[in-house]
Amino acid sequence: MTNTATFQWLILLAMTAVAVGLSQATLPDNALLVPVLLTTLVKGRIVIDRFMALQGVIAPWRWVVLGWLALVVGLIGYTFHTTQI
Repeated sequence: MTNTATFQWLILLAMTAVAVGLSQATLPDNALLVPVLLTTLVKGRIVIDRFMALQGVIAPWRWVVLGWLALVVGLIGYTFHTTQI
């Protein structure tokens, strides 16, 4: 059990490093938006399932939290996309 949590924590660290590396790259903003937001969704799902212990919870409660995450990431993406000049 501890090994799984440690492994997932290391994955979260690696994904954070990737997202930071992408944000520091000199790529166009539109090229960065999707990978960074997808990384955020995957990281959020790991946190929700493992560290909030919602993986075995009945569907409605788990989907509320996952839906909230998807809504927030979607709103960030929409706002970023519509405010680009």
